Amino acid sequence: MSNTLESLRQLACRELGLQESDLDSQATFADLGLDSLMLVDFMFAVEDHYVIQIDHDAAMKTPTLAGLATLVDSLLAAQPAGSTPGTPAVA
Repeated sequence: MSNTLESLRQLACRELGLQESDLDSQATFADLGLDSLMLVDFMFAVEDHYVIQIDHDAAMKTPTLAGLATLVDSLLAAQPAGSTPGTPAVA
């Protein structure tokens, strides 16, 4: 399990009130019981945690924690050289 996926699992437990034993990283967000409002709030929490912006449509292409971890990893990798992952780049 990647560090990002593990971090997202912990964030989901904290933000959504889920038990880690209830989290299947391959289950869809709907299967985890997230309605649209809960999902938006969770995405905001993820964005705040990693200091990134997540395109909703991209996140919904693979609407699982594992898919979100892959997306977050790609967004972090695309940050400008010299910036520290999880910190805002200076424009």
